[in-house]
Amino acid sequence: MFAYIDGKLTFKCPTYIVVEAGGVGYHINISLNTYSALGSAERCKIYTWLHVKEDA
Repeated sequence: MFAYIDGKLTFKCPTYIVVEAGGVGYHINISLNTYSALGSAERCKIYTWLHVKEDA
């Protein structure tokens, strides 16, 4: 699990972003509050958590 990802913001839409760090692009789901807070940033540090569901 990752505590945060720090890197170049390569794509942003209201539901997710792609952050490139170490040559890997990470698809990260975000809230609308996070989307607004990012603004036009080129670099970002996103704190993450792993959500696991076992109800299938």
